[in-house]
Amino acid sequence: MITSSIATFSFLLFAPLIACASSAAQGSQPAPAFQTVNLMVQAETAAWRNRQHFLYRSEERSNRTGGRQWGELVVETSDGSMQRLISEDGKPLTDSQQKTEDKRIAYLADRPAEFRRKTQRRKDDEARMPDLLREIPNIFLFQTVDSEGKFTRIAFQPNPSFHEKSYQDRVVHAMAGVLIIDTTDMRLCELDAHLDHRVEFGFGILGVLSDKSYLSLARKEVAPGQWTTVKIRVHLDGSILLLKSISRDLYSSRYGFKPVAHDLSVSEAAAIVRSNTF
Repeated sequence: MITSSIATFSFLLFAPLIACASSAAQGSQPAPAFQTVNLMVQAETAAWRNRQHFLYRSEERSNRTGGRQWGELVVETSDGSMQRLISEDGKPLTDSQQKTEDKRIAYLADRPAEFRRKTQRRKDDEARMPDLLREIPNIFLFQTVDSEGKFTRIAFQPNPSFHEKSYQDRVVHAMAGVLIIDTTDMRLCELDAHLDHRVEFGFGILGVLSDKSYLSLARKEVAPGQWTTVKIRVHLDGSILLLKSISRDLYSSRYGFKPVAHDLSVSEAAAIVRSNTF
């Protein structure tokens, strides 16, 4: 899964697209683009409340994996996602590594409170979505680039009339990019976003994010009415407090989605990833 800092950054980039579509005055937006994004937001919001849990396969290379490619089985629960490492750099785990994974998963299955603690930060990020929607209206301007079949490409850029009130606002307001919407189902298919200029905190003394930072997402329907992110690429480039590099890279793909019960317990999720070899 995504490391906590990258997950937070990714979430904050995606949430503003929803926020400005929901809250901005339509008069300040090109009407067709605003209406398309607003309809997408309504569909995504309704789907978020009724989202299905899945078992799936993940391939990830990131700081969390030490730069190696990890293949994992993942099962979603209301308490968080249970993961089992099954390969490194395309090679199956050794017997010793498998035993280590079995012990780790058994430990979490016997201690659901510990599992919830480990996954709480990501859940907290997701729970902030309603607040973000209220706090960061009017950040972007939208414009339709083109339409082909059921897909519409919409560009977004900072709204110059928006006044930043926090470091979070400053990062989000520096973003520009393109999103692609399936206008049949009104669902988000792709998002490509980047910082279009350098962002400084405390005149650069507290930290910097460079314009080399970016995020891209690809989403698709994996079950009737159920859309999810299947690819994500993140690069953060900068520093904090002059000394600590925050350059982060992540590439993750997910596939083989199989629906699971929504009320899975932690121990049931552990049993699934231990027994399922895909």
